[in-house]
Amino acid sequence: RRQFNWSEVMMSNIMWRYIGVNVDELITYGIDPHAWIEILRHLSINDTYMLGAVHGDVYVKPTMPCCYEISASTTSTMGVLYFEELMRRIRMPTVEFSTRRGTPNVIYVRFYVELSKKAWPWYEGYEIISSFNMDELRKYVSGLIDTDGSVTVDKQKRKYKFEIDIASADTKFLEFLRDIIHERLGITGSIALGIKGVRSSKLRFRCYQAIQLYEELRQYLAHPMKSLRAETYMKYYNKEILKAEYQRFYEQFKYHNGSSDPKRYRAAILLTQAAPQTHTHGGKPKPQNHYS
Repeated sequence: RRQFNWSEVMMSNIMWRYIGVNVDELITYGIDPHAWIEILRHLSINDTYMLGAVHGDVYVKPTMPCCYEISASTTSTMGVLYFEELMRRIRMPTVEFSTRRGTPNVIYVRFYVELSKKAWPWYEGYEIISSFNMDELRKYVSGLIDTDGSVTVDKQKRKYKFEIDIASADTKFLEFLRDIIHERLGITGSIALGIKGVRSSKLRFRCYQAIQLYEELRQYLAHPMKSLRAETYMKYYNKEILKAEYQRFYEQFKYHNGSSDPKRYRAAILLTQAAPQTHTHGGKPKPQNHYS
């Protein structure tokens, strides 16, 4: 860190300014844009958050009879630093850059670590969730949303609609999760069925149910954009900021279609700018023989 004059807050500042978010204005309104770092810093490999991440977009595969490879891959500007920090909670990750045949201009960033099977505590399927206490359930759901869920705000004619979704091709899993969240946390979600091969099913929490869920999870949600989008919405919902002020934040956080949006497809660029201490593997991006 001394060699690069680097810190996590500096890294976070670079990320927010790269996508055009006014960090100083957020701090003025009592919103900490760097809170995600502290949340991840307090996680360990043994937290149920990690199982949520594995049931989301973190992958575990055996590499030898004695070992697992644990990995996460992204093209997202907003996801790359999150995944780098998350993987550090397990072990310092190696980083691999690649392109894919269908999208040759998009660079994928993959973080991976290798662990002995004895060092990795999570083998069970989703049935183990039934044994979690309240706090373990909150951590698990947070890891799932951070890696494979969405936190969105939809601008409508007279208001903004807040929504938290969890996507999965396994509808039975979503039904199980819906029921246990309702039973333990008293929050009602609904399932929107997907179409096989086209889109996944979703467990949805809308409006007040999404607010209830976020209030349960806010101390553990760590994805920078998802947590900040929710936190600023809560300031607006609680009338701590005016609608015109919230509108400025809404526009800064909004994703736009196409490759010109700096929040999309800039993972490799942001990583090299914001995290120079990262241990990279190889030099130029290497093509992979599969489709995106």
